[in-house]
Amino acid sequence: MIKLNDEIILNIEKLTPNGCALARFEEEKFVVFVDGALCGEEVKVKITKLNKKYAKGEILEIIKPSKHRIKPPCALYNACGSCDFQICDYDYSILQKTLILKDIFKDITDEEKIYDVIKSPEILHYRHKIQYPSRRTKNSKRMLLGYYKNNSHDLINIKYCPIQPEIINEIAQFIRDNFIFDCYCEKTSKGLLKNVVFRITKDNKNILLSFVLNCNIDEYQKLYKSDFILFTKNITEKFSEIKGVFVNLNPDKSNKILSEIDIKIQGEDYIIETLEDKKYKIGPSSFFQVNPKSAINLFNTVKNQIKENSTILDAYGGVGAIGIFISDRAKKITLVEENKNAIKMAKENFKLNNIKNYEIYEGDAKKHLIDFQKEKRMFDYVILDPPRKGCDYDALLAVLKIAKNIIYVSCNPQTLKRDMLHLKKEGFSAKFIQGVDLFPYTHHIEAVVLFEKI
Repeated sequence: MIKLNDEIILNIEKLTPNGCALARFEEEKFVVFVDGALCGEEVKVKITKLNKKYAKGEILEIIKPSKHRIKPPCALYNACGSCDFQICDYDYSILQKTLILKDIFKDITDEEKIYDVIKSPEILHYRHKIQYPSRRTKNSKRMLLGYYKNNSHDLINIKYCPIQPEIINEIAQFIRDNFIFDCYCEKTSKGLLKNVVFRITKDNKNILLSFVLNCNIDEYQKLYKSDFILFTKNITEKFSEIKGVFVNLNPDKSNKILSEIDIKIQGEDYIIETLEDKKYKIGPSSFFQVNPKSAINLFNTVKNQIKENSTILDAYGGVGAIGIFISDRAKKITLVEENKNAIKMAKENFKLNNIKNYEIYEGDAKKHLIDFQKEKRMFDYVILDPPRKGCDYDALLAVLKIAKNIIYVSCNPQTLKRDMLHLKKEGFSAKFIQGVDLFPYTHHIEAVVLFEKI
């Protein structure tokens, strides 16, 4: 059997949903996961983790590289590690994402119902929401802005990121060079600046900039407000693309980046994103797809399944992104959302697009779904676009009672599979599974599934 620190040679069998490569060792077929390898490669690895079910190996040598292996377009690929598919050409990554979906759902539905992943219109400079943690170095007090290295809280100072617009790199460097305040320290929970958050439209012309601060309103007003006003004046004079600047006050010790407390320092309350003929106001804390050009593919996949003059429930509606996009097909849209800021923006977005056939419910989706069930309401289509953890089981049971068809939009194929099994057990079958690439050069896959009542 394999032992810790052994050096072994493996042939890579496939890529897994979390981006790791999988190989099986010798006759025992013992599973070994390897970061940074591709299908068909022969690699020499050192065993760094071992238990009864599997091992993890670190590549020492690529003996036989894949013909699809390329030099990563990012110089910080090895240091950062977030874009784990930068080691292969784009078409090959799309093939692998399709194969991953087929592997996940092969025991639930027929392979021909799992369609090839739709490519992103852009594979570089596509990321239009950026959240940079901040830190100052211990000795020199140099400011760092960037991403955490995979599976760690080691902050990588990102001066150039090829998947985001160049203007973001320039603004981030200006902040590094001119920011006079201290930065947050996770170990002590002290320091002011936690994160810098950018939201930029797909034409790269309009930006919202937010500084997430470790303080309450009184502390901000007394200690920091005047200096932030001055800093904001300097940065907006330098970059005319910045249309609004905010502070987001989040003194809580949690992994949640943004609180619901946004204070505008200067400029506009929102920027406007356009997807085909629909317009969206996006505020500093609004959830909106980070890859807007690929989001059009996603939303059209949803829209193309909906028949004319349908009643539609958008159960995790956010700022109305999907509901507004598909509104032309709707007799009526019912949107449910628990975030108050998103509700406010959704109402404005429906009005902005001159859509009148809608109603909005504020609060937890599960509660409203159960209420709709009690009221014996029925919808031609229920759209589910939950967070990564998937749908609450009780919410899913309620959906079964009020939906003729279900369109599930998922950013996590694993929780989608769990919920899909529940739906299948209750008499809903998947007509198709369509992957959409919203995150080129990463292992992440967005999927749309149409469920019909058997």
